Amino acid sequence: MNQRLLRGVRSRLLTLVLTATFLGGPLVGTASAITLDQVVQMHKSGLPPQVIIQTLQSTGTTFKLSVSDVKRLKKTGVPQNVIDVMTSGGGGAAPAPEPAPEPAAGGEVDELERMRRLEDTERERIEEDARIREAARRAADKERKRMEAEERRRVAAALDAARDSLQDGEYARAANLFDQFLKTAPAGRPSTLEAKLGMADALYGLRLYGNAAELYHELLNAGAESRVFTPAFKGLRRCAKRIAYNPVTLESLTNHYVGGQKQPFQDSYNYFLGKFFFDYNRYPEARKYLDEVNSKGADYADGQYLLGLIQVAEAGDDQDDPAWPGRILGASQYFQKAVVAGLNRGEDRVAHLAYLALARIAYSVNLYKVAIYYYRKVPYDSTNYVNSLHESGWSYFLSGDRARGMGIFHTLDGPDWKNSFLPDMHLLEATVFMNTCHFKDAHAALKRITDRFLSLKAPLTRFISTHASPEDLYKAFVLKQSQKGANLPKVIRSAVITNSEFFDLYTTVTQYRREVARINASGAALGDDLVGRLLATVETRRQEGAIALGIKINQILQAVGDELDTLEIQKTEVQIEIDSAEAENLEKSIEEEYRGPSEVTAAAAAQATATIFVGDQYVNWPFEGEFWADEINSYRSDIKEICKR
Repeated sequence: MNQRLLRGVRSRLLTLVLTATFLGGPLVGTASAITLDQVVQMHKSGLPPQVIIQTLQSTGTTFKLSVSDVKRLKKTGVPQNVIDVMTSGGGGAAPAPEPAPEPAAGGEVDELERMRRLEDTERERIEEDARIREAARRAADKERKRMEAEERRRVAAALDAARDSLQDGEYARAANLFDQFLKTAPAGRPSTLEAKLGMADALYGLRLYGNAAELYHELLNAGAESRVFTPAFKGLRRCAKRIAYNPVTLESLTNHYVGGQKQPFQDSYNYFLGKFFFDYNRYPEARKYLDEVNSKGADYADGQYLLGLIQVAEAGDDQDDPAWPGRILGASQYFQKAVVAGLNRGEDRVAHLAYLALARIAYSVNLYKVAIYYYRKVPYDSTNYVNSLHESGWSYFLSGDRARGMGIFHTLDGPDWKNSFLPDMHLLEATVFMNTCHFKDAHAALKRITDRFLSLKAPLTRFISTHASPEDLYKAFVLKQSQKGANLPKVIRSAVITNSEFFDLYTTVTQYRREVARINASGAALGDDLVGRLLATVETRRQEGAIALGIKINQILQAVGDELDTLEIQKTEVQIEIDSAEAENLEKSIEEEYRGPSEVTAAAAAQATATIFVGDQYVNWPFEGEFWADEINSYRSDIKEICKR
């Protein structure tokens, strides 16, 4: 027997011996199968994994291991490579059919059976839990759908009643019904948003514009994709035309994309935001939105007018800068477009404002005839007529047409404008009278400055010092609750009232005051609870507006005071010039007394050819109404120059 064969026999014998030893039984042949318990026993006896594997392969044993069997092998520490061989079928080249397992001990059989029963029970429990959960889910879905249907019926009934009242013009009842619904409505639901929109519409119908604007504004936070966004914005714009509603929180409207909306809505939205930023002097942002307003839009004329004002503001007031005329003239294109669009749409107010702006631009760059052209475009019934007429008088004077300039100033001194604050026109009168040697009339013009305007300084100072706080100024000026002896003359009140910023604030505060009265008048229909909340909202806005209005009144009065101080200085300067010119003319008159008759005659003839038409006499006012108004811009005075030359 050669050595190779001898080694193979020895290895085989060793395997058989070890198998017989560790299996705890007599030596068996190669056909004997190995059980799982025997594998565990071999491992616990310290048999190397390779030997266990060789034993399994030599016997051709195969296993059908369950999950619990694998867990048991791992728990007892059987190596993974042995478990892999067992699960793969043992690795035998031609494994014999698995013999019937040897009878196991009674306790071991019971344990295996118990484990199987436990597994079956656990599986059945899991399946039953799944069935219960599915049944519960289906029941919950059914109940949810039932409740949603019931809620829709309840909501429809409640909102239909409120909407019917709103449509019938029963605004107080509609507001009360919407409010009752909103008290229990969950936030954010479509029905809740629709109820708030209905509530805002009802408040607008009651002319409670401040409260309505607050609700419309709140609804816009729902986003542009919400069904209430478009009607809420339209409602807010309607309110903004009644009151100056522009809190800083309106900037949140920039967060919404409206590019998917129809063009008219986009135009309205962009103009509203542009106007908001304009009011806060944020001109670059204002320009961004105003430039987006379509030329066919309803707000195009107003938008162009605001763009013109932005251009004027950005041009600055440094008129010595060589580039300034070009910058200021650049605003003209916007005002021209505002005129055309305003007239085409019947918006005369915007057109008149734009005419006045064009005239002032022309005046500022010394184009006086152009300025006169635009000044005369402002009609008699416009609120800007007095300003345009007064400023055109200066334009006539500076363009060399002193006769017509003086005629306009004399006209403005008539009964229709006796309370207008136009002090500098008397300075021009005094200057013209001085230049034509009507010194008596020049002194009379200066006296009119003193009597009519400089006499206002004392009561103005007394009024401001007596009513120091914005709230006191508001009460004294608007509510006429001034302290005794501290009243304002009508001329100064006129200067305040004609200020456009004062007018906007005054209109808003007045609307809030009226809103308080309307809420109280509708108290029975609205209910005490709703009345209290509405009053709280509008009262806060009213107080804020009253303070803002008081501040604006103070600013205007201070500006009037500064203008009067400047007027007094200018009056003194003109007085000195008149005295000097009068003395010089007197000296020339004395010199003429020593001339011969021929020289005097020649001087008189020369004087006759120098006749010009200027005004010194105040007209009688025989005409009233439309005819007289049409003649104002053409009125001239007819005094001759009488200076000694």
